[in-house]
Amino acid sequence: MGIGAFLLLGALLVKFYAYPKLAIAPIDQNSTTALEAKDATIFDIGTLKEIQTDLSIKATTRGDEKATEDAGGDTRVWAGTTTIRKDDGSIVSQSAEKVAFDGVSAEAKNCCGAFDESTAGERETVKRSGLVFKFPFDTEKKTYKVWDDSTQTAVDAKFVKEHEIKGLKVYQFKQEVPRTMTGTRDVPGDVVGETGATVTADEYYQNTRTFEIEPVTGAVVNRIEEQLVTLAIDGEDRATLTDATVQYTDKQVKEGVDDYSSKATLLSGVHGLYPLLMAILGLLAVGAGVLLHTRGAAGSRKVED
Repeated sequence: MGIGAFLLLGALLVKFYAYPKLAIAPIDQNSTTALEAKDATIFDIGTLKEIQTDLSIKATTRGDEKATEDAGGDTRVWAGTTTIRKDDGSIVSQSAEKVAFDGVSAEAKNCCGAFDESTAGERETVKRSGLVFKFPFDTEKKTYKVWDDSTQTAVDAKFVKEHEIKGLKVYQFKQEVPRTMTGTRDVPGDVVGETGATVTADEYYQNTRTFEIEPVTGAVVNRIEEQLVTLAIDGEDRATLTDATVQYTDKQVKEGVDDYSSKATLLSGVHGLYPLLMAILGLLAVGAGVLLHTRGAAGSRKVED
């Protein structure tokens, strides 16, 4: 009976204490994600012309432990940098950000010195909403709002299907960011087919993202972005700044599958199978103890008679 009581208590602790401790984003996040875009079209600043090149993208994410501890609760604060390079190794762009979010739901929070820095030395305070970095633990087959940095809005990411990547079950979501004017740029007139020495052109952005999510952890196993950024005059596209399909490298996808397969198995077990088995064994042990105790008491009465 003592063993049974221990197992039942253990089942409760695993279910209601261990799982919440595990099903939350880490404070000390430290990761690097490799992405690529083959045969991308970009606008080369040096030649003021569109060129084709392979792009390599390196995104690093580090947990800001002090900011997280100061925020308290389930809040997590992560800082990230992204560097994009051409096939000759030269840098196309660099950006940085600090983002606060709920470690369980992955919903953005507006606190803790969060910022966005798309131009070196120019940090802007951003009020984010929707999901950032990942999807929630126990991701459901439904529509989620996911933050888009370029439009500064949270856009629907709709569930598409469940399938497998290298044997790992994933949920696929698709987010379509419509063509949106995101600002203006002063450029030489001939770049956009105008006669003036310098003209102001509107910058338009659109993107279709496909997320492949491991549903137990909410981790992104792959992300594919079909980006198009153009310069337009009176709504008519005149020059392409970016036309690229960006996605995780094959190596990055494999590493993610290997990593999240084991984490998902452990987390699923802690959430359901392990406490269930412990509860069943505990009940059986308590039942056996009661039965042995009853038989022992009956045997004692017979001896006394």
